Amino acid sequence: MIGFPSILEGIEDLNREQVEKLLARTKELKIGSPARLPLKRKISVATSFLENSTRTKLSFIMAINLLKGIHIDFEAEKSSLKKGESLEQTLLTLNYQGFDICIVRTKETKLLSQFKQRPPIKMINGGDGTNEHPTQALLDLYTLNELFNGELAGKKVCIAGDCTHSRVTHSLMKLLPQFGIEITLCGPKEFLPKEIPAGIKTNANLEEALKETDAVYLLRIQAERHENQFDMSTYNEKWGLNLDLIRQVGRKIPVFHPGPANIGIEVDQELIDSNLWMAHKQVENSVYVRMAIIEAMVTNGDTNIGAKYNTINFDKGLTTNEENKV
Repeated sequence: MIGFPSILEGIEDLNREQVEKLLARTKELKIGSPARLPLKRKISVATSFLENSTRTKLSFIMAINLLKGIHIDFEAEKSSLKKGESLEQTLLTLNYQGFDICIVRTKETKLLSQFKQRPPIKMINGGDGTNEHPTQALLDLYTLNELFNGELAGKKVCIAGDCTHSRVTHSLMKLLPQFGIEITLCGPKEFLPKEIPAGIKTNANLEEALKETDAVYLLRIQAERHENQFDMSTYNEKWGLNLDLIRQVGRKIPVFHPGPANIGIEVDQELIDSNLWMAHKQVENSVYVRMAIIEAMVTNGDTNIGAKYNTINFDKGLTTNEENKV
């Protein structure tokens, strides 16, 4: 896709038109459209996941395979980074070895920002710290669009749980309102962001929030990102979602979850086993959305990838004194 960013760090790297094209292309790929990769060789994609991952990493690998590309898992812990090499030089090495894209997951927030002016290689953020998870938000938007038959404007989504530490929440708050979707954040006060974008609502009562929503997006407690230990023993009683609570509301509410789900804490097994559970549909769609993203990035027409070399001029020659200084 001409003009698609060479570094996808967050939702703000994309405009509305690019997102709409991704959604349309995802739909085509899902029904079997062949890849649009005008290369005389197979694409090569490296994954570098410095945090544990099941869904994101494996769906990217499946996407690469379906695009008939080559995948290499780059293990940073066993690379020359451990010998003192800079990250930029490592990424340049991948580029000149023939890799088209590197997909990175890291605990460090906004790690990719430093490379936007001159990308050493095309890069996709697979989740960085508590910042963003743009590809997850895009597949969530696609799944919502599929669920509501393209009628997104005016729909209401309740995001419930550890919103502060959820990078996908930060991406969703930037993405969904562009399509007219109203967002309500729900959870304990310590789980709500200190800074909430204009137009985003909050509700401290899960049952009340469910009465006014078209879909609920559950989040797990991200204990690994908390400075202080959180007591999860009573969380389910007040904030856990189950079929009984949905029955009390009296409406069939589809339930999304980015995974992994902690059964018995934010969700019960009975709900997961019901047809209201959308997480498996999200996983299914994740492959095709990520195929579309890889395809769009590979075909974006960016020729400013790699090292920038300065021209050294030797035409004037050196004096004896200058040679001694050298």
